Amino acid sequence: MTDPEPIRVLHVDSDADLLEVVAEHLESEAPALRVEGATTPEAALDRLGRDSIDCVVSDHRPAGIDGLALLERVRERDPEMPFVLYTSHGSEEIASEAISAGVTEYMQKETGTDQYAVLANTIVNAVEHARAEAALGESEQRYRTLVEQSHDGIFIYQDGVFEFVNERLCAITGYEESELLGMGAFELIHPEDRDRVREIVRRRQAGENGSSRYEARIVTADGETRELSLNVRSITYDGEPAQMGSARDVTDRYRSDERLDEFASVVAHDLRNPLNVLAGRLNLARETGDDVHFDALERSIDTMETLLEDMRELARAGLPVRDPVVVDVADAARAAREGLDAELDLTLADDLPTIEADRDRLEDAFAECFENVAVHAEDRSVRVEPVAGGFAVVDDGPAIPEGERDRVFEAGYTTDPDRTGFGLAIVEWIADAHGWSVAAEESSSGGTRIVVTDVE
Repeated sequence: MTDPEPIRVLHVDSDADLLEVVAEHLESEAPALRVEGATTPEAALDRLGRDSIDCVVSDHRPAGIDGLALLERVRERDPEMPFVLYTSHGSEEIASEAISAGVTEYMQKETGTDQYAVLANTIVNAVEHARAEAALGESEQRYRTLVEQSHDGIFIYQDGVFEFVNERLCAITGYEESELLGMGAFELIHPEDRDRVREIVRRRQAGENGSSRYEARIVTADGETRELSLNVRSITYDGEPAQMGSARDVTDRYRSDERLDEFASVVAHDLRNPLNVLAGRLNLARETGDDVHFDALERSIDTMETLLEDMRELARAGLPVRDPVVVDVADAARAAREGLDAELDLTLADDLPTIEADRDRLEDAFAECFENVAVHAEDRSVRVEPVAGGFAVVDDGPAIPEGERDRVFEAGYTTDPDRTGFGLAIVEWIADAHGWSVAAEESSSGGTRIVVTDVE
């Protein structure tokens, strides 16, 4: 097996110490990366003029670097250079501005080291995507080998019918090559997106400045909806006009955006009450000096600390699972029970499966399920048993009403005013991060059954 082609990265940030830390972590996460640093846009442009660079990663205000201005200068030199805006100064306004300016990817700096795996993967994917698109300008004989190894789906369609597809497109769509060849290209497009995509194609073919790059949903062979980023160009194939393009699955990015919106909503909602109490009690304490107000201030601070800790766990639960390991479900459940500060009788079925998972987060999921039983059920006993394609956590406590079974996974939903309501939301986010499904059902004894399926 040959070593991967090196990916040369130029990281621009005014903090020289941070440049060293990021370079070390990125090169550890992805051995193909070769990371260099520049502390000013001028130094970065000088480096680009002297060295061969595959991707630029840049900070943005207020660190003294205008990343979007640097992007414009970089695009003047190389219109296709992958450019990642990586900044601690994040907002919806900046994200929108960055996307409009044409950044390849936008990421906010976080605390901790987990972010570097995400950043390294972002850079590798962006460069491989750019390399795949560059191959589209080559002759069919020269690019065929490259596209078969690409992480992007590559296709050619003529008269609306697929004439060539690579293995990656088959993996994205769930169809065999023999099924895709001869299939109408628009049959894959989600019915609600077809008219829009047809208009984009019509404008491009008519020379009306129709965009070559756009996003659209498809429906896979098993009926799942996926979001793709598409880049399509006109070519000549076997002497006749045709369309050739690349497709990247960006479904996880959309799901992450949805999770971010949900998380922001929860933060804004759940912190509002204790903040209002703090503000109100502080004014009363100033006016009266009564100790009762200080007691209320302390309680609000405790509430906020609990909320922030649970929010941290919720955010961690939704991170993509990068390196799953083989985990025995029974061992993970047993470890979760041992770490639980509550009375609970745990029974484990003999034939629980061994699965691929992030062990720590699997234990967290069990811990949240067990905690839910300990809090809400009088009979503090719980069983973990196998089901088709996964496992289930079963208790003999009160069943969740049928109309509430979907809502129990919403962040912040609780029937106990002393709880944050994040427990089962954390379970669902952990399941989503693994690509699993989770549902709440009534158990045979009339209690609750949390079922996790689609597990490998």
